[in-house]
Amino acid sequence: MSRPMVVTVICDGMRPDFVTDATTPTLMRLRREGVWFDAHAGIFPSVTRASSASIATGCRPASHGLSGNCTALPEGDGLVFHDVGKPEYHAAHRAHFGRWLARPALAERVARAGGAALHVSNASPGTAYFHDAEGHGALFHRTLCHEPGRVDTGERLAAPAGAEGDRVAAARFVEELLARRPTTATLWLSEPDKSMHAAPLGGPRHLAAMALVDELVGKVAGAVDRLRDAGSDVLFMIGSDHGHEAVSEVVPVERRLFQAGFKRTLDGGDIVVAPQGSAAFVYFAPSALDRRAEVAAWLAEQPWVGSVWRGEDLAPLGQSPNPALLAVEMAKLDGVNAYGVPGFTAMAVRFSEDEEAEEDEDERRRGCGTHGGRGPWESRPTLIATGGGFSAGAVVSEPTSIIDIAPTALAHLGLSEDGCDGRSLRAVAGSTERA
Repeated sequence: MSRPMVVTVICDGMRPDFVTDATTPTLMRLRREGVWFDAHAGIFPSVTRASSASIATGCRPASHGLSGNCTALPEGDGLVFHDVGKPEYHAAHRAHFGRWLARPALAERVARAGGAALHVSNASPGTAYFHDAEGHGALFHRTLCHEPGRVDTGERLAAPAGAEGDRVAAARFVEELLARRPTTATLWLSEPDKSMHAAPLGGPRHLAAMALVDELVGKVAGAVDRLRDAGSDVLFMIGSDHGHEAVSEVVPVERRLFQAGFKRTLDGGDIVVAPQGSAAFVYFAPSALDRRAEVAAWLAEQPWVGSVWRGEDLAPLGQSPNPALLAVEMAKLDGVNAYGVPGFTAMAVRFSEDEEAEEDEDERRRGCGTHGGRGPWESRPTLIATGGGFSAGAVVSEPTSIIDIAPTALAHLGLSEDGCDGRSLRAVAGSTERA
């Protein structure tokens, strides 16, 4: 009897419209060999760190408890801003909530069944850590390498974010995959996301990053072929966590709230903005809750804002209701950039030091990629599945989500999907058509 395995490669930020024969011939070959999910969607906010937890658990942020890329936590009488991507946030999250994630990750489910999990990541520490928050599998990352149980090996992967580091991470992933032959294995590349944030979408740097991703996926595909030849029944999934849209303007939201008189001091903890790229969370300390309705009304009138939700209205977006929270989606624009790429959005930051710095940041980021909201391109990731019973050359037109990835893996491994918000993608097999 063949041994089931699941191998997943996440190409951070990869938009599906750039998966073409000219740009990514290997990905297109895999698309023809497997199933292409044509209506695949991310979570809200469409950011990497919360998406990593959603891909790992098969759950929305309201269920697993990691809300976004940044957050604010109470300290004393006010709030303190936290970047989830920093390695120290992992412990701060557990100290505040009394746990890491509220739902088990795929690595934990596999470990409980006697299997082994491998994760090699070139994304931020937060993205890597929250993919297996309790350390049930082996992790290789530039800030920490550990065996199951978070046993620090003392090694650090020499893999800076970007193309050079992605090559290192992919090579180590192939090496460990073939040596360990784990039940489930995930490689998380930093490209093309890193290049899309730094350069215009569709430009030379972005296309070079897509070519690199295609090359590295090809190396993993070769290892998967070797595993299959050796008798393993490998479900191979290649996808991304979100898409991208071009920055139309950069808005220092927290500075704007201070200038409008809602914050007592610029760096005060009464109101704190946690930017999520093209979305933002606005947190209110108890002393500022009486300002929430007025802030919501003011934000809704700003030309750089698309939508505002009060905390209790966030449930349909997959976020936990919170009376001390507003969620903001930045304004979208129609049109295409200089390279013919559609999708524009305003981008939120907390504050710039002064007006000159604000103008410099706006000039530097304008036209480059960002994500976080529900725009048609930023909220649309990529997904291809080969093997595992998925038909060659099929296209799924029914809506699917990144929260379906873990249940699909569990179904292939014969493990229970209970506790997942998503469903196995085998369930939509009837919605396929030939490409």
